[in-house]
Amino acid sequence: MRHLKVDCHCAPLSCDGPQPCTPPRDWEAHPSWIAGMEALNAYGNWVSCVVLPIAFQWIEEHKPDVYASVPEELKDDVGVVIAAAFKLVKDLPAYQTGRDKSDAYEAALANGTWDASKTNPVWTGIVGKVRAETKGAFAEQSSLIGNHPQ
Repeated sequence: MRHLKVDCHCAPLSCDGPQPCTPPRDWEAHPSWIAGMEALNAYGNWVSCVVLPIAFQWIEEHKPDVYASVPEELKDDVGVVIAAAFKLVKDLPAYQTGRDKSDAYEAALANGTWDASKTNPVWTGIVGKVRAETKGAFAEQSSLIGNHPQ
């Protein structure tokens, strides 16, 4: 874990630290498994190093309201504090707007009218490149490993 909460404050640790466990050597496992584990670790680091500090800044800015429902002995329990904050966030107008937009998105997806061209273009581009490179890497070796799904 790359994030701690100490005395009701976010205490982010270095995100450049070692992996939580020794990753397998490339030749030990299926490359998609290794890529998946590395991707999960990268996502976990992003959540710990970027998302949680934002969440804890919001919690700090709304501390009396967030901690009003948290028992004293649990004020340093990250899950309890996040749950208390989320209860408050769900009542905010921005959250309801997001729920409404989510409903509209689901409806547009179901009826085939959703235009994803402007949705997360940077992340979408990265995913497209990763998928293309993965497919290409397997295709280069297909005579040896067969044409297995990646």
